[in-house]
Amino acid sequence: MTLNNLVYALLLSISSLLSNSVIANPNSSVGDALTTLRAIELKLTKPVEVIDYKNKENQQQRIATGELLILSLYLNSYYLGEVAAIKSEQSVQVSLSDLFDILQFAMNVDASNRIAQGVGANQQPLFLNAAVTPAVFTSPTQSYLLAKNQITIEDDIYVDIQSLHNTLNLEFNIDYPDLELLISSDSPLPVEQQRYRQSRNLKSPNKRSPPTLPWKASPYKALSSPVADLQLNFTASDNRHSTNYSLLGTQDFAYLSAEYFLSGRSTDLLTNSRLTFTKQNLDKEIKNSFMPTEISFGDVIATQVGNSYSSQYARGVKVSNNVTNRKIVNNQVNLSGAIQPGWDVELYRNEILIDQQLSLADGRYIFDNIHLLFGANNFELIFYGPQGQVERKSDYYFVDGNQLKQGQGNYELSVTEQGKQLLNNNVSSSQGQGWQVAGRYEQGLTDNISVYTATSGQKNTDDDLLKYAFGTNISLFDRLLLNANVEKNNNNEQEFEFTARTQIAEQSLLFSATNRTDEQQQDFNSYQINLAGGLMNNTYGRLSYQNNVLYDDSDTRGRFKQVSNQFNYSYSGFALSNQLLWQQDDSSKSTFGTTRFQKRFGRTYTRFGIDYSISPVSELVSYEAEFSRNLGRDLQAELTLTDSLRNNIQSAELGLNWQSDKFSLTSNLNYNSNDDWQLGIYSRFSLGFDVEHNTYFVSKRSLTNTGSLMLRVFLDQNNNGIMDDDEHGVAGVKVKGVHNYRQAITDEHGVALLTSMPANRTTDIILDRNSFEDPFLIPANEGFSITPRAGFVEYMDFALNNASEVEGVVYQQKGDTTQIQPFANIALLNEKGDQVAQTQAAYDGYYLFTDLKPGQYKAVIDDEYKQRKQLKNTQNITVNLSPQGDVVMGVDLTLKALSATTGSIANAGSFSSLNILKIYYRLIAPRIEQQEAFYMHDKAKNKFILALAYATNSSPELISVCDSVKAQGLKCVVETHKILH
Repeated sequence: MTLNNLVYALLLSISSLLSNSVIANPNSSVGDALTTLRAIELKLTKPVEVIDYKNKENQQQRIATGELLILSLYLNSYYLGEVAAIKSEQSVQVSLSDLFDILQFAMNVDASNRIAQGVGANQQPLFLNAAVTPAVFTSPTQSYLLAKNQITIEDDIYVDIQSLHNTLNLEFNIDYPDLELLISSDSPLPVEQQRYRQSRNLKSPNKRSPPTLPWKASPYKALSSPVADLQLNFTASDNRHSTNYSLLGTQDFAYLSAEYFLSGRSTDLLTNSRLTFTKQNLDKEIKNSFMPTEISFGDVIATQVGNSYSSQYARGVKVSNNVTNRKIVNNQVNLSGAIQPGWDVELYRNEILIDQQLSLADGRYIFDNIHLLFGANNFELIFYGPQGQVERKSDYYFVDGNQLKQGQGNYELSVTEQGKQLLNNNVSSSQGQGWQVAGRYEQGLTDNISVYTATSGQKNTDDDLLKYAFGTNISLFDRLLLNANVEKNNNNEQEFEFTARTQIAEQSLLFSATNRTDEQQQDFNSYQINLAGGLMNNTYGRLSYQNNVLYDDSDTRGRFKQVSNQFNYSYSGFALSNQLLWQQDDSSKSTFGTTRFQKRFGRTYTRFGIDYSISPVSELVSYEAEFSRNLGRDLQAELTLTDSLRNNIQSAELGLNWQSDKFSLTSNLNYNSNDDWQLGIYSRFSLGFDVEHNTYFVSKRSLTNTGSLMLRVFLDQNNNGIMDDDEHGVAGVKVKGVHNYRQAITDEHGVALLTSMPANRTTDIILDRNSFEDPFLIPANEGFSITPRAGFVEYMDFALNNASEVEGVVYQQKGDTTQIQPFANIALLNEKGDQVAQTQAAYDGYYLFTDLKPGQYKAVIDDEYKQRKQLKNTQNITVNLSPQGDVVMGVDLTLKALSATTGSIANAGSFSSLNILKIYYRLIAPRIEQQEAFYMHDKAKNKFILALAYATNSSPELISVCDSVKAQGLKCVVETHKILH
């Protein structure tokens, strides 16, 4: 919001207050209100000028001596707040309570006892004693005597600015026409230090706090809204043409999550399929027990045993209690997910390309056994569609210790029929065909040591296969991670792997050694060292790298050596990466590499790539140039030029991408120097059915891999939290997912659809009040948090209320009359006694509460204020605010001075701490007979007094009480005190 907008928003609020004041006071005129508004606007918008008050004597003479002023306080040209002051003959006397509160000095001002004491700037002690004449103001360096015309004591202590300058080492300048008090200081004051800390926190990296709003569950349903991602593809070339489709869908069915995948082409309508039913329970109480958190059946992936991971689906069932929610095995991770056929996937870790998969056909991608580095592992998956589409997905793992804590156990069990699926009985499988039972269990022995074991057995047609594995994970000194894994089977095959991970100077170092023996007793040994990290991350850009050294020794394939280096540099939209690879085996060696450069020039995005060879022949292998430009809001054109120098083939590809909010349509034409051509048309969209309103909705973003929220915002006219038949939705409201950075605008029915919400990642859901067309509407609650489920459309309602206002004036009763009580701190309590709002009355005692929800409220004066002013309540006022929105005026609060009574107490001791007093009383209570003990606070001495008895005078009963206490060897004295009540 700009300064002008802020000014006029403030003026709008003030004008509302003034209008109420004009209504309340018939003698006020509209012209007076407008004059006041103009004066306030000028104060808020004009630049601050430091004006020497000595040169403005003619202006200060217009203000009568003794008049109460409200001054705007500025510190080094920064507005702090308003302070009360009294015009004196020479200058002004400033309220010490207001001044010290705003400057955040730890000072206690006691007007009744005519003293002020505490610490000021730089923790320097200050003490003002106005109980003597003349008053004495003491600082660490010297004491100052205050004449009668330099100090005034009424409801507060007011001291002239010259005396404050001498004592506090502050420069004071006053601008009488604009009623501004300007102060400056050579050393930073507490309020300046706080402002600096706040600005420093704002400049720090944006680390979003975890969700805090009340969580709403997303339970499984008997039948939920179905969603599906549909892809249609037509290709034609000089010798053939084909039409393909794929359908990936999810929905709740029979209180389970059902996921299905179907793909086919014009000659075979069903080439691939799978169907999986899953149920998850991520409740914390379940996760901390041995109960399963996830059950899947249908087409599932068998449990991993050791480092051998199979990504193939087989019909069966799988059960697990994954207590960490992260599927990490031996500090390795398998990244997999659903994808439409024909797409390529690149995997980057910390901006370095580490793997890729091309032309996937089975609707899934899988990167298995990816070693996690010590520290941060920022994975980014980049998906490239067959017609030039580009999509991204990120994942993050941080490794600095054991995954399991002491006492935690993690298991997974599966029973599958390899080689068969629910809708296909003849599937090729690397596991062979037959029933397989597999299980894995890991136990945290301590926070730093865990052990695991796994086994599988498979019934094959020819021979049964039994396999088992065991190992350990050890964390040493929170700096070194060790993993050891042993695998064996009944075919005499075995494998041992040892891995060590650490971080040195913020660079991740990994070492692994593997020994494998096959069925013919042939040995294979492999050793690998990986060093990766960032070398630079500042205003000049970011530079990251990865070095890898690999040595293999095999009885069958001989020795193989490989050294690779990858780096990536990025700066302000420019990126440069290079991969250099050296390889040598028993017969040859070679060195080759790839360089990529990308940069945006205006509206054109460019990407250049070169593949080259250094040895045995130094040459350019191929180069490629890509150009992409937006032709409009939804239309994008792409041109790709490729030259394969080894094959002497040049090609050009032109593509047009139309990306609407509902779907994407892409076409491309490829032509090469051999006169080969290919034309492709591709469309992709996601379709969902709204079961609540019996309508369809379409999105270009995937609805199956992420969660969706359909939120209905309505005006709750009766405050029952339910949208009744006669209530309507509110259009134009912006709905925000705070932690997943999603937002949407409600339509004419008050419904907003948030899509592409990361699954199993909790986020707060709130409404943006700046988007409300009606400024008198407020959210009925702060919001809520949900944990989206993949492929599930959650339905929620968000109620709005008509806002109410409460206003009144604070008075002090003095005999039969009342007078204004300014600057009182007022709290508003709900029916439960919880504080919902707080404000401070103005100089004329006026206060206002706005944006109040329906309900019963009570306005109360702050106890600290009443204690400081020695006042007490005279009444309790409760107001009831209706759902229609009320403006309740005249909620006036009246205080009166505390009554003073002189009486005598049996003083059993004075203490500087109330806790010490209570502990002392517990120690002596068994030795004395008094049961009506109480304590008093002597503000002058800042002591807490333990009183064992009270009487209106020094009666024999009090003397007797003290004598009995003294008989126990304890101190006690009868004293007379003034008691306020």
